[in-house]
Amino acid sequence: MNETRRGTMTIVLQSLQLGTLVIGVAGVFLTMGRKDARLEVNTEEIGELREIASDLVKASVESTATNHDQDRQLAELRNRIARLEPTR
Repeated sequence: MNETRRGTMTIVLQSLQLGTLVIGVAGVFLTMGRKDARLEVNTEEIGELREIASDLVKASVESTATNHDQDRQLAELRNRIARLEPTR
């Protein structure tokens, strides 16, 4: 009977060790999956930020060009007004 009890205890302990090992391995895979998912989300967000930065640079360049055109038009208007003023 003592040996039967010892055999049962061994089986129970081995089963508990196996269960613990399976849970540990599952935890590792779960952690790796979460990290991979987070990396993928971060990569997508970085790509979106890159596009936003590109659009901001384009808008800034267009704004500068528009300002330059407006400055040129204002200078032309000042020249026309200056030509008209002496004749009065």
